Amino acid sequence: MNHTYKQIEIVGSSTTSIEDAVSSAIAKASETIRNIQWFEVVETR
Repeated sequence: MNHTYKQIEIVGSSTTSIEDAVSSAIAKASETIRNIQWFEVVETR
């Protein structure tokens, strides 16, 4: 069985923590993208 995946880039920000920035970015993306199964944090600042 073959699989095809869509890869997107999102950016989140927070004045509180990196975790909050990631959570808010994923939550916002989930509003328009169905079935987000996993994500990868590539860079933090």
